[in-house]
Amino acid sequence: MTTCEQEEFAMTATSMTSSPDASSRFDGVITGVRDARRLKAVADANLHGHMADPDLDAVVATLRLVSASPIVVVNIVSADRQTYAAEVGIGAECTSVPDTLSFCAEVVDTGRALTVPNAAAHPVYSQNPMVRSGNIGSYAGVPLIDNGVILGSVAIFDHQERAFSAEVLDVLRHQGQLAGSVLALRRSARMDALTGLPNRALYGDRLEGALARLERSGGMVCVMYLDIDDFKTINDTFGHGGGDEVLLELGRRLVNVLRHAATVARFGGDEFVILCEDLESVDGAKQLAARVVAATTEPWEVQGRFRPIHVSIGFAVTTSATTEPSVLLGDADTAMYSAKRSPASTSVLAPIRLTTP
Repeated sequence: MTTCEQEEFAMTATSMTSSPDASSRFDGVITGVRDARRLKAVADANLHGHMADPDLDAVVATLRLVSASPIVVVNIVSADRQTYAAEVGIGAECTSVPDTLSFCAEVVDTGRALTVPNAAAHPVYSQNPMVRSGNIGSYAGVPLIDNGVILGSVAIFDHQERAFSAEVLDVLRHQGQLAGSVLALRRSARMDALTGLPNRALYGDRLEGALARLERSGGMVCVMYLDIDDFKTINDTFGHGGGDEVLLELGRRLVNVLRHAATVARFGGDEFVILCEDLESVDGAKQLAARVVAATTEPWEVQGRFRPIHVSIGFAVTTSATTEPSVLLGDADTAMYSAKRSPASTSVLAPIRLTTP
């Protein structure tokens, strides 16, 4: 069995929790497995099991060699779920274990590096099936931190009771920092440098995922394409600093008006794209577009001066998982240019793509 659902029983055997090592506290970061801000950061990171990232794979390979441990993981932790971006000794992309039975969940909750030399003697985790079966005897793990958030942990397990040496724990600490740096580089490559919003590459990944989920759960996906009319005049009038100020403010308004499930991305220049899934109807998409219009028509202040700024919006919806992402984006882009050609229109809906037979 290889999927999370198939592995659920066996996976209960592969997550454990332990008591904190108070000497290694990571302050000033967002902790808590179920903290909403942390869970959003985990979702935004768009990480998955067995990523085949050569740098993360090198982290676990190095730790395995240095520690001589049979199980090493880079673990992305969400509520009652552990996803292994890189691993040796697990053999699955993810596991489903209650937080109370997960060593790595405690790392996330406490923000501390953890060591458990004798899991069988632990008052709670001695009852973990893998501990009871003798497959897990000891644990050591450190927080996996990116952008001020603990996303999970980097951890090693041994089959036997074991007091990990200071040298092994030191290497674990450094490899945990290295894994965090790998994720930071990955994030920066997928984010717009000016606004901090997802860029075209990350948006494309999320759109593909949203369309794939239509096949499993139905619903509707909405893509909204928008840009600022006559943006060149803004740059000419206020300079590029003023133009950047407008772009930052537009990004802020879009993020504020949309619920957390939506993705707001900047494609470049004055082009922004929105992705929203789980819509129940075309009316829901129209209401979403209306909220965006309302947000963009509020007064704009640029370098201390108020001026009107008009944003044209095109949006497209589909209920079909077979819709090509480029086609849906093209529909929204075409609709946006239709809105530009019609002075009376701020937003235009493209022809709806329904589920194919």
